[in-house]
Amino acid sequence: MELTRPDADLVLVHHDRVPFEPRPDGLLDVRWLEHVEGDGVVTYSQWSRPVEVDGGVAYRRYRSAQEEGSVERPVGCVVLVSVEFDRPGVAEEWVDLVFTALAAEEERHPGGISAHFHVSLDGLRVLNYAEWTSPEAHRDAMARGNGSVGRSEPWGRVHSFAGLKASDVRRYRVVDLG
Repeated sequence: MELTRPDADLVLVHHDRVPFEPRPDGLLDVRWLEHVEGDGVVTYSQWSRPVEVDGGVAYRRYRSAQEEGSVERPVGCVVLVSVEFDRPGVAEEWVDLVFTALAAEEERHPGGISAHFHVSLDGLRVLNYAEWTSPEAHRDAMARGNGSVGRSEPWGRVHSFAGLKASDVRRYRVVDLG
């Protein structure tokens, strides 16, 4: 799955398995993620046009980053970071602050591969689809950063951002549920 494909106007995220059989018009790609530390499956699907599927949250991709040399490294873990805000219009500002925090890092954890930030269509949520080499690498980065994947000063502003209501971090592995 190409997470930055230019023809993907919409991403839908469901917290269960959506088989999409038969394949609906406009569906470009689908990926199923199985929770590493518990039960549950998330369906992450890309669409070429707006579509309504019951129970999903609709997002548009806002910003992406990929670590140098990461193309050759296999993805061993997908980390979904879900963030909720108390009002629309601040999600993009928060994502930009995360990029500032990442840029301020002297040395990033070697387990990070890529990060793809999405903003919900209602502007109240952010979803970061982050690829890591393994769940252990992500756990180690979070431990080193005391709850963040980095140690730079801007991470404090990321966590205390005005309007931030809730955040959740979960690790998954990509599965073929055919």
